[in-house]
Amino acid sequence: MKNFDVAIIGFGPVGATAANMFAKSGFNIIVVESKFDIWDIPRAVHFDGQTQRIFQSMGIMDQIDKIIDPATEVKFLDAKGKELIHLGGMNEGYQLNGYVEDVFFNQPKFEKILRDNAKKYENIDLKLGYELINLEANDGINNLKIVNSSSEESFTAKYVLGCDGADSFIRKSLKIESHDFNCDQDWVVVDYLVDEKYSIEDRCRYQICDYKRPTTLLPITENHVRWEFMIKPDDDISNMENESTIRNLMEPHLWRLNPQITKESGTLLRSSKYTFHGLLAKDFKYKNCFLIGDAAHQTPPFLGQGLCQGIKDAYNLVWKINGIDKHHYSKKILDTYTIERSEVVTFAIETAIKQQNIIASQSMIKSFLRDLFLRTAAFFPKLLSFLSFSYPWNYSNGIIDNNLYPNDVNGIIIPQPNLKLRVNDLPFDQYIGDEFALLLFKCDHVFLEKINSLSNINIFNNNIFQVDENHIFNEDTEFFNWHNDKNITAVIIKPDKHVYGAITDSMKFENIEKLINKLHNDLF
Repeated sequence: MKNFDVAIIGFGPVGATAANMFAKSGFNIIVVESKFDIWDIPRAVHFDGQTQRIFQSMGIMDQIDKIIDPATEVKFLDAKGKELIHLGGMNEGYQLNGYVEDVFFNQPKFEKILRDNAKKYENIDLKLGYELINLEANDGINNLKIVNSSSEESFTAKYVLGCDGADSFIRKSLKIESHDFNCDQDWVVVDYLVDEKYSIEDRCRYQICDYKRPTTLLPITENHVRWEFMIKPDDDISNMENESTIRNLMEPHLWRLNPQITKESGTLLRSSKYTFHGLLAKDFKYKNCFLIGDAAHQTPPFLGQGLCQGIKDAYNLVWKINGIDKHHYSKKILDTYTIERSEVVTFAIETAIKQQNIIASQSMIKSFLRDLFLRTAAFFPKLLSFLSFSYPWNYSNGIIDNNLYPNDVNGIIIPQPNLKLRVNDLPFDQYIGDEFALLLFKCDHVFLEKINSLSNINIFNNNIFQVDENHIFNEDTEFFNWHNDKNITAVIIKPDKHVYGAITDSMKFENIEKLINKLHNDLF
């Protein structure tokens, strides 16, 4: 019987992301996937800046960059097509993560990048065309059994990742229940390819707030357009998926893509009924088994965070398992996977539901009041914060210093500037590496030597950095503005680039020592 470090069930985009991350860290992996081929129709269409930042850490961002198109703006329209609010400039100016916060992508092309990259690793055993039929979960070694059309195999794995989607076999096997946010709505999701002779220059997303038929229009990549039409209670479901019906529904809005486009100017790739859910597993972990992506949570699509949050799940879990295996961290840190990720995903689901309620009102009176609110709120941007597609996705609990030096820096994701060094330019994350890092602002050589003499300093594996004009010159002044505004003198950064803890008063050696010791106690 073969033994593996990690078994990943599901080789969709989240499972493939996790496989690449684990393989890069040297783990012996088996991946089980029932399908042989990538589904050639996109499902997810949106990445945020933090997701791209994760791709950078994986070494694939240069490939991802070739399949994305930045969104330009968002327009909310009323039933007559008149503009309610216009959210523009989201991809302009300073970008927290070093990447624009709102981009469209083609999922089949994305999955091909992940699979092609996975082929480079000899430590991935890929089982396509197999299904998991039995899981015996344990605190130590897990026992698994898989089958295909002609054979049956058994193996063991120290860790099991359920990346097997909304109908997760893993979640059902572990008998993990989900919290239902009660936002179920039926929509028809349409993928449409406009004829090549018509160009689509503007990547504006439209939310058409028509109580008679709430509609979403997304010109994603190249000439590929995503439509979402809400299904009303009196609709004939079978008719709603009919091609002629779909083309008639598209017709009033096609001019927004190009005035020359008609309802016959393209190919209907698919039209499928989907029920948009808000669901959250009550635990993402059972013994040494974990739920990731849609297996753990389902988010209404209005925020574009379904896939993004799955990728962030993988990033969060991989660094923790890697730390246990490579640095002998305590297994107790695995309990923080649910704590950290459920907090963020809950916020994503609740925010998406708020957007859904704005877009999908079917009441004439409520729609009138909504339109009035949006037109008024346009003059008060803070009232529209829930309509953003850019959030920092910070943590308030988990592996964070909330007791020793509580402040509004702990738990946030640290900005990623492009650093201009003496030799070359380098993204901040690449400079500090993938382990815990200690940044010291404006400290002298004597102070640094004193820090390096601490008993628990090995926790940083030499990832200790002076930050000043002599060591890191930052072309992006926003980074220095960030640390000056917060009065930061020292900060500990986690492998996922969130702040573990920060010192925000004077540079006192004893304060830094206490913070380092607390981190050591939290990890060991």
